[in-house]
Amino acid sequence: MDFISLLKSKNLKATPQRLSVLEVLDKNGHPTMEEIYEEIKREFPSISLATVYKNINTLRESNTVIEINTQNGKTRYDIYVKPHTHIICKKCGSIRDVDFLESIYEYQEEIGKKWNYDVKRIDVTAIVDNCPLCTH
Repeated sequence: MDFISLLKSKNLKATPQRLSVLEVLDKNGHPTMEEIYEEIKREFPSISLATVYKNINTLRESNTVIEINTQNGKTRYDIYVKPHTHIICKKCGSIRDVDFLESIYEYQEEIGKKWNYDVKRIDVTAIVDNCPLCTH
């Protein structure tokens, strides 16, 4: 994935910290803030947790990164390149990305028209009791 172009498309500077956050998210799936921090700290030992929080918040505000709230209370993060559903397993906690069905776009448009909103994004999370990872 071309993170520099992604950041530029959101009118954000491609700082080493932002690029590191995106690389960790791309490589590690849906990490927690602590996991992101620990991974970045390996490459940049002097980075602070506050700097990671600040960059995650900037990326979140620009709709480049989204939060995923899980049932165990740990917020996880994901790069938002295109709309998709997060399927979260209650048993093992795994998170899987699944592309939206076309009807979700119609639903988004319908909400906008009905309530006179400019809907930027719809987040969908599906919770399952178990998944292929924990049933094998």
